[in-house]
Amino acid sequence: MSKLQLKIYANALSMVGALVFVVVIFIGFSRPGLINKLGSRSILLYEVSFSSQAKNALGQLAYERTGNAVKLLQDPKWTNVLLDDRPYYLKREVLRSLCRVFHATKDYKQLLHWVTVWRDLDERDVDAMAFWYEALRHTTDRRKIGINGLFEGQKQFPGNVLFQKFYFQSQNNSGKSLTQNLAISDKQKLIIQRALKGWELRWRWKLRHVLAGPIGELQQHFMNQNWGEAWSALIRMVQIVKLWAIDESIEEKGHVAFSIAPDKDDWMHVSAVIPRQMSTLRVDFPPFSSVVISELNLTIDGILKSLSNDWFEYVNLIVDQDSIKAKGFEDPHFKLNMSSLDRFGDDRVMTINIRFKLSVNDLFGNSNNLSYKIVQEALAKNEPKAGE
Repeated sequence: MSKLQLKIYANALSMVGALVFVVVIFIGFSRPGLINKLGSRSILLYEVSFSSQAKNALGQLAYERTGNAVKLLQDPKWTNVLLDDRPYYLKREVLRSLCRVFHATKDYKQLLHWVTVWRDLDERDVDAMAFWYEALRHTTDRRKIGINGLFEGQKQFPGNVLFQKFYFQSQNNSGKSLTQNLAISDKQKLIIQRALKGWELRWRWKLRHVLAGPIGELQQHFMNQNWGEAWSALIRMVQIVKLWAIDESIEEKGHVAFSIAPDKDDWMHVSAVIPRQMSTLRVDFPPFSSVVISELNLTIDGILKSLSNDWFEYVNLIVDQDSIKAKGFEDPHFKLNMSSLDRFGDDRVMTINIRFKLSVNDLFGNSNNLSYKIVQEALAKNEPKAGE
C-alpha cells in the first residue's frame, strides 16, 4: 500500500471517528433518558457476564462439544452459584444441555458425574431425576435402581417427556416385548402435542440489523477506493443512527405466543400483522424441544421473498443443509434480518407468513414428519393432566 493510500485511509478513519463523536454527543442531548438507561444497565454487568459465558458454552454444546461447558462449571465463579442465586437458571441450562450431550454420545460415566452435581443442587428437579436414573441404568452395580426409578418416574410424572423416553427406551433395549402399545401411543401423542405448543414470534426494529447493509457497502467501497460511494454509505449510517436517536417510537416491538398445526398440505404456518418498519423477526421453538424444521420460506403481503443464509442467526440450533434442528435446549430460536428485503407498501403494517415442514423425534429417537393426518390423530386425545 502506497503512502498516499495510507494517508487517505488515515484521513477517512479520522472522519469516521469525528462523525461517531458528533452522533454520540447528539444522542446525549436529544435522548438523556437513553444515557440513564445505559448507566443503569452497566450495573447489571455481573449478571451479563454469566449470560455471555453460558451462551458461549451452550453454542458449543449445540454441536456436542463439551469442553467449554465442563471448564465453565468447574470455574469457582460457577461452582459457587446455588439454587437461590440469580444466575442459577443459566447454570441449570448448561447442566441440562451437558447431560443431554453425554447421553446422546453414550458417555454414561460423565453423565452420572454431572447429573449428580445437578441433583446435589436441586433434588426436586424432575429432569435431573430422569437423567440420574438413566445414568444409573447404565452402571453395573446400580442398574436395577435405575430401571426401577424410570418405571416409577414415568408413572409419577406422566407429562415429563424425558422420563417417558428413557423408560420406553430401556424396555425396548432390554429385549422385552413391549406389550404396552396403547401407553406408547399415548406418550408419542404427548410428544407431538408438546411440539405444537409454546412457539413464539417476536418482531422489532434492531439498529445493528438496519446498519448491516450500509456497513457492508462502506467496507466494499473502501476496498475498491470508491470514495464518493463510501461517503454516501457513511452518510446513510449517520442518518440511521440519527433517526434512532430522535424517534423513540422506532424501537417499537411486539410478540405473540401461539400453537401450530399443519394445513391439509402438511405445511406449518406462523403468521402475524406487524409494523412495516420492523427489521427483525425472531421465531422461538418450544423449550427443550427436539424438532426439525425444513423447507422454510417467508411471504410479505402474500409475496414470496428470496432469503439469504447470511440473514439468519441461530441460537441453540443446528443448521444441517436445508434443515434447522432443535436438540433439547431450553431456549432455541433464530432471528431473521429483514432489512435487505423489499417491504414497501401503502399501509403502515404488513402481513408476514413463515411456512415450513416440521418433524419430531418419537420415544425411540426416530424422526417423523408431522402431517395433517398424524396431528389430527394426536390432538383427538386430550393431553394427560399432571398427577394422573
